[in-house]
Amino acid sequence: MTLSAAQATWLFFRKQEDLKPQEQETLRQLRQASPHLEVTYQLVDEFLHMVRERAGEQLDSWLKKVETSQLQAFQTFVTGVHKDKDAVLAGLTLPWSNGPLEGHRNRLKFIKRSMYGRAEFDLLKLRVLHQDKKSQERKKRRKNRQEQQANRPTKPRMRKEGTTSQCTTIVISKGA
Repeated sequence: MTLSAAQATWLFFRKQEDLKPQEQETLRQLRQASPHLEVTYQLVDEFLHMVRERAGEQLDSWLKKVETSQLQAFQTFVTGVHKDKDAVLAGLTLPWSNGPLEGHRNRLKFIKRSMYGRAEFDLLKLRVLHQDKKSQERKKRRKNRQEQQANRPTKPRMRKEGTTSQCTTIVISKGA
C-alpha cells in the first residue's frame, strides 16, 4: 500500500487505540521500514503525550532526545521551541486556553477580509460594534419575555368552559 506523507503523518499523530487493525498494521510496517521512522514515531508520540497529559516538565528531556537524534525534520521545530520556551512550557502545563481569543480574532479577520480593503478602520469598527435597531429591539423583547416567564407563577391550565375529558374520549372513540 502506498501512503502519501499526509497519510503517514496522520497515522503518527493518532492514538494507537484509535487506529483500525489495517491502520495499525500499516503503522507497524512503516516503523519497521526505517530506523529513522521509528525514532521519529517515538519522538512524536512522546511530544503528543506531553500535550495530551499536560506534562510540560518532560520538555527538557524531550528536547535533548531530539537534539541527539539529529533528525533534520525536527530541527526547525526545536529552534522555535527554544526561542519561545516559556510560552511552550505554559501551553504544556497550564489548563488555560487562548481558544476563545483566537475565535474572536478569526471573526475580526473574516470581517476585515470581506471588506476587500475598501475602507479604513472607521468602517471596520462600525461593522464590528454596530447593531441595527431591529436586532437591538429583538434582543430586548427576548430578554423581557425570559424575565416575565421566570417571574410568572406557574398554575395549571384550565380547560375551556363546557369541555370535559369525556368529550375528548367520545370523539376519539368515534373516529376509531
